[in-house]
Amino acid sequence: MKKNKSPYLFFFSIMIALIILITSPGTSMAQNSSQDLEQEYSNKANQFFVDRNYEQAALVLEELLAKNPDLNNETVYRQLTHIYDNYLFNFEKALSFYEKYLVRFPEGKFAGTFRERVAYLNERRSEWQALRDFRKIQLEEDNIRINESLDEVETILSKSENALIASEMHIYLANKYFEIAQYQKARKHAEKYINSFGKASMSSKDKALALKLYSDILIKQRSFGKAIWALDQVRVLGNPVDNFNFEVEKTNIINLRNMWYGFIFSLLYFITVVILLIPIKFWQHFNLQYARQLVAPLLLLVLISLGPVLILIITGEPEVDLRFFFSLLGLSILSLMIIRLLAPLSLKTGRLVYVLISCLHMAGASFMTYYMIVYKPL
Repeated sequence: MKKNKSPYLFFFSIMIALIILITSPGTSMAQNSSQDLEQEYSNKANQFFVDRNYEQAALVLEELLAKNPDLNNETVYRQLTHIYDNYLFNFEKALSFYEKYLVRFPEGKFAGTFRERVAYLNERRSEWQALRDFRKIQLEEDNIRINESLDEVETILSKSENALIASEMHIYLANKYFEIAQYQKARKHAEKYINSFGKASMSSKDKALALKLYSDILIKQRSFGKAIWALDQVRVLGNPVDNFNFEVEKTNIINLRNMWYGFIFSLLYFITVVILLIPIKFWQHFNLQYARQLVAPLLLLVLISLGPVLILIITGEPEVDLRFFFSLLGLSILSLMIIRLLAPLSLKTGRLVYVLISCLHMAGASFMTYYMIVYKPL
């Protein structure tokens, strides 16, 4: 029985080997040809994209999919939808390719993001024109003046205040106004965005970032209590922002608040001392000899103050603001003159009181100088 079967087994084995031998090279060549085609089209599309010829880049990728409808490359769909959605603003096309991808790769690595984009675009279908205008400004913002781009967004927003995309424009304007130090406008748009938390679908991270921006704006406006409240709301959301330490941020705000209060107190004391010059009638004691006594200390003060600035300029240190330097120098000169003019006060109050007032006055002036150097630029 075994001898009768062996010729058949031998013949069957030879047939299998021949089939493998015949089909394998063809299959390999087909696979190589498909990969070469895919690589060729991808390279063309990438070059068009680098050259900012977005329409041609999209057409090349579409042609690749038309020639190879069974293409098993998710990245091609990702590139194609990215171009139509974020550069050509052809939301209809973008939507169609999002959906084609989800049909072909229902569990693909971009499936979750694409489903969100499909829902986003469908929900805002009636607002596509406003969204297109807004996105164009964002895309071209590096090529136009910031104030012009902000005015254009404000115009679009004024016509779409009740639209779903209004919140996107509010947070965009809040960020941009904050960057150019227009804090009142930044605060207005940040507050409108925060008030829309319940109207539009937003992630906890987006809400937290908006509250963090709102806190930064309020700090610039010295509204420290509300800034701390905004941070508290971030913590309520579960602190979804990466690398954000709530306790450190809150401590920094408290320190800024305390330093601001110290600056205000020092300024009020400085003004009080100046007012003291009136009842002692300092002008009766001011004469040429009195003025000459101020020349030497004032020159010394100028030289001492000017030295570090000259060193910074010679060494080529950037951002040496001479206007800021001269304002601090003026404050120092004014403080020295006030103390000298306040000297007759010692005749009424005694030398100890005069020295004490003078020391506190200089301490206040020094603190104001320290605050303006260290904290005001923040």
